[in-house]
Amino acid sequence: MTSLILIFVDLLIAMVIPSTIVLGLTYINRNTKKILVNNYGFNSQVYFGFLGIIVHETSHMLAALLFGHQIVEFKPLVLPKNVARNGGALGYVNQRWNTNSTYQNIGNLFIGTAPIWGCTFVLYLLTKLTMPNLYQFILKLEKAMATMNLDSIRSVISNMNLFNNIDGISLLISVFGLILMTNIVIGGFDLSSNDLKNALGAFIAFYIFFIVILSALVFFGFGVQVNNFLVKLMATFVSIMGLSIFLSLLINLILRFFNFLSRFRD
Repeated sequence: MTSLILIFVDLLIAMVIPSTIVLGLTYINRNTKKILVNNYGFNSQVYFGFLGIIVHETSHMLAALLFGHQIVEFKPLVLPKNVARNGGALGYVNQRWNTNSTYQNIGNLFIGTAPIWGCTFVLYLLTKLTMPNLYQFILKLEKAMATMNLDSIRSVISNMNLFNNIDGISLLISVFGLILMTNIVIGGFDLSSNDLKNALGAFIAFYIFFIVILSALVFFGFGVQVNNFLVKLMATFVSIMGLSIFLSLLINLILRFFNFLSRFRD
């Protein structure tokens, strides 16, 4: 009984942590867009975040296809001159699905939150291509966090070596990559109310499904293994999402700083 309770607690943590990160990224980047709109106009979201908008909508579309949804209309980016006639939408995916299909309904959890995973994937890809030292550091940190060994984590951080073999060309490439990543963060991580609404029902169903599976595993004596798996899974997940969280917070704070300066000058 104790093992079963422990698994339920771990599973709750395993579901709450991703949900908190998803909602946190949505809130931070929604606030970033609000600052941009208030200071530079509505269309500034497109100018400063067009790559993120494209990745956002493409992620929705690919996840919808993966779960068997029918794509009715797909617009990865609405140009500034057409935003008003599209009800303020910067991009959209209209889809249909079979409400009697468990697979397609569960898919709404991943379709609704797909931009978080899609944007994170693209950020990692850009990091690998334009900032290889940072990429290697992140990989080592993820492995260390998965072991839950504090000494290993401290060792990785103290030997990060981010500026090894950096020349002028490498620096320019890194700056270019940072610009692209900034654009993706600004435009990509803000989940709409409909995204979150569609994901909620699937989240509840997904949680119940996992309770049944994990209860069976505990019953057959795999409680300790399941517990260790969930702990390592969450440590890895948090470390992977750390890049997205860090960049989102950094960009938001920079915009807040410039906003403060502009008010101070006024």
